[in-house]
Amino acid sequence: MRRWLVLFLFILSFQPFAFAQSSAPIDLVFDIDWTTFYSVEESQKDDKTLLVEEKLYRPTDHLGEVIQTLLQKHPEIRISFFSGGERTRNEVLLSQVRLPDGRSLKDIAHKILSKEHLTVLSQDETLHFSVRNKKVLDAHLPDWNPQRTLLIDDQPEFARPPLKAVSSLGLFNFQKQFNPELVSQKYFPPSEGDWHIERKKALLWLRMIEASLQEADRSGHNFSDVTETTWKSYKSRTCQQIFAF
Repeated sequence: MRRWLVLFLFILSFQPFAFAQSSAPIDLVFDIDWTTFYSVEESQKDDKTLLVEEKLYRPTDHLGEVIQTLLQKHPEIRISFFSGGERTRNEVLLSQVRLPDGRSLKDIAHKILSKEHLTVLSQDETLHFSVRNKKVLDAHLPDWNPQRTLLIDDQPEFARPPLKAVSSLGLFNFQKQFNPELVSQKYFPPSEGDWHIERKKALLWLRMIEASLQEADRSGHNFSDVTETTWKSYKSRTCQQIFAF
């Protein structure tokens, strides 16, 4: 009897930890440029184009719907933004994009971090900006958990371990329509399939995040590692396999 009591107390001692882990926040930290927003040429303006500080920007397709879905279905998720752009620009951009329920991205953001929050490693301007500067969360998200936090960025190298980062899949300039005459130019999609996946990348984020949440819950593995693996498996598939056009 005593052996069974010891075993029961041993198992019970882990319950608060397990509960704390399952109820702890999951932090999704989104970059801005080439991730959640594009810089847009005058010829590519449409009804979603925004003018901020005399420059044209356009939010990624489906951005508001994807963010709202994540927040509604997964109350443990916190959404933050971390961009190397200036704070005033970032805040204005986020304030101008609405979720379907009327709130702005600025309204729902847990944190909005900008150039002033980057950790500077070097002043050597011959180095790439993402090498000289890193996105470090310790001072700005003091309760973040590396196992439950992910940076989504077109330059994942901005992340400094133990922060995990995955590619935002933002590779090309914004185009209202696919233009085959531009396929050989830098930063333009080489095929219509690549153009489609660029336009629908936020839907892909949603699919991969939800798949990762389910797998982490099923397997007991941590969310960040599972998502990193899930991202790699989706990137290896063709656009036609991922989306039905």
